Amino acid sequence: MPKTMLHRYTASPTAFPVLASLYPPLLGSGIRIRRIAPDWTSGELTMRVAPWTANTNGTAFGGALFAATDVLYGALLSGQLGGGYQVWTKSATIDFHRPGRGRLTCQVEVPAMEADMIREQLTEQRSTSVVHTARIADSRGDVVVEARHTMFVRRRT
Repeated sequence: MPKTMLHRYTASPTAFPVLASLYPPLLGSGIRIRRIAPDWTSGELTMRVAPWTANTNGTAFGGALFAATDVLYGALLSGQLGGGYQVWTKSATIDFHRPGRGRLTCQVEVPAMEADMIREQLTEQRSTSVVHTARIADSRGDVVVEARHTMFVRRRT
């Protein structure tokens, strides 16, 4: 059961995009959650590179790009698993393929079968790690960033 009103609303696929987009680290980086599927199996965010979110070369700041790759998978998996589980990033690597300019997009999918498999693993063990790759593309569809995240997942006690 969510502990506060904020937690309750972030557990809703309808409210999550609005509230997460207002979270200061995402808001300040120009990151907006655009869509979360009602069943938490997919989501999309955008990031607009503006003068206050750019680096000294006028392209997307690397920390903001990393934040954009980090937010969706954990939220989607948490949404599917429910309140009895915790999900967070354990480690990550990021490859910058090209400078990010303009409007950037990150789409993430977590098939229900993947969440079911993780839930089943956690019936026999207290925690597990899951590897996920997130990609950010520019308006032409060219990959700007590819990040590989190892997510730590455990049952709440």
